[in-house]
Amino acid sequence: MRMRAAVAILIFGAAGAAHAQGYTTYRTWSEVVAGVDAKYAKLTRISDPGTPANPAYTGFWFFGMDQFDPTGRYALAMKVYFQNREVQPTDKADIGIIDLRNGNQWRKIGESTAWNWQQGNRLQWRPGSDEILWNDRAADGSHFITQVYNFKTGARRTLPRPIYTLSPDGRYALTHDFQRMTHGGTSYAGIPDAFAGQRAPAGTGVWKMDLDTGKAALILTLKRIAEIAFPGGYTGPTDLYFFREGLNPSGSRFIAFLKNSSGYTGGWSVSSDGADVRYFYDVPSHHAWVDDTVMLEGDKHRLFRDDGSGTVIGRLSDCSENTDPTILPGQGGNWIVGDTYPLANGYQYLFLYHRPSKLFVPLAKLRNTAPPGIFRVDLHNRSSRDGRIVCFDSSHGGLGRQMYTVDIGYILDHPPVQR
Repeated sequence: MRMRAAVAILIFGAAGAAHAQGYTTYRTWSEVVAGVDAKYAKLTRISDPGTPANPAYTGFWFFGMDQFDPTGRYALAMKVYFQNREVQPTDKADIGIIDLRNGNQWRKIGESTAWNWQQGNRLQWRPGSDEILWNDRAADGSHFITQVYNFKTGARRTLPRPIYTLSPDGRYALTHDFQRMTHGGTSYAGIPDAFAGQRAPAGTGVWKMDLDTGKAALILTLKRIAEIAFPGGYTGPTDLYFFREGLNPSGSRFIAFLKNSSGYTGGWSVSSDGADVRYFYDVPSHHAWVDDTVMLEGDKHRLFRDDGSGTVIGRLSDCSENTDPTILPGQGGNWIVGDTYPLANGYQYLFLYHRPSKLFVPLAKLRNTAPPGIFRVDLHNRSSRDGRIVCFDSSHGGLGRQMYTVDIGYILDHPPVQR
C-alpha cells in the first residue's frame, strides 16, 4: 500500500496503541489480539475461486521457501478442486504462476500427484536459477520425484527423488521419505513405506540430492539418529521418521525434526554433510534462522542457540502464540512477519514485529472459516525477495483456501519509533 509520507509521529493512547496514517502499532501481544482501533492493511486476493459449480482452491501451502521470482512480479501457486477430504493417489493438483502485474493472470505449468494439505508439494524457485521445482509421483507410480521447469526456456526435466528444502546456493536439496510421515496431513498418498514396522531402519533417513545431476546420498539414517537421540536404545511404540529439514543462512548446518506418531518431536542440528549431529531443542515447531547460530522458534518467539544446550536464550517479544515467523529479507533483520493459528475468538492474526522499537504492527485480523485438523488453512506467510510484499493463504473470505497479498512497503519505509 502506497500512502503519503507525512505521518511519522506516533501518538500513544490509553490502550497502548500508536497511530500513524495507514497503520497502527501496539506495545504488547495482548493489545494486538484485542485490536482496539486497529488500522489493518489492505489485502488483495490474487487467486481465482472459480464458480459455485466449479470451485477452485489456491495456495502456496507452506512458508520458508521462495514463492516469488527475483523481480517480485511472479508468484508460484498450487490449485486444487476439492477440499475437506483425504488426498487420494489419483488426485491431481495444478501447478502455476500468477502474474501480479497483469491482472493476477494464472498460467499453468504442470501437475502433481504428490501433495498434502499441510505442506503442499514443496513448490519453490531454485536459488540462483530460472528453475521452478515441485514434487510429483513418477509416471509408473513407483516412487516420488521432483519436476523441474525452466521459467525462461520452458525446458523440463525430472530428478529421481522429491525435495524438502533447497540450499541457499541452489546446488542441492535435502529431503526424506514422505510416505513414512504419519503427522496429520503431511504424508503423500500412493506409495507404501518400504520400511513400515521398522522403528529406526538403516535404509532411510535424510537424503542430499545434487540439483544438477540428481545424484543422491543418504547422509543421516534413522538408525544412526536413533542411536544418538536414545543412547539406551529406542523403545517407542511407533516408527521414527524425519519430518522437516531447515538449512541455516550459509547452508553449513540444518535443523532436522525427528518424530514418531506417539508424541515425540526432537530438533537436531546436523552439518550439511550429515557427519556432525548434536541436540538442538525439544518440540521444534515453525522456525526461522536469525543467523547461522541462533534460531527463532515461532512458538512464543523464543530464541535458541545452536550449541547443544537446548535452553532458551531469550524471547523476541511477549507473543504467547505459536506463530509462523518470517525474517524479512533486505531489512537488516529488523522486521519479522508472523501469523497465528485460529485463536479462541475464531480469528487468525497476521502481523509485523519491529525489533528496534519492540512494537507490533497488526496487518490483518481474519475470521477462520476452515475446519480444524488436517484440512485447516494456515496463513503460512511468505515475502517477496525484497521483503516489501507479503503473501498468505486464508479461508476468511468464505471461498475455501485462497491466496492474498499485502503491500508493506510504506511501513518499511516509515518504521515506528518507540516514544
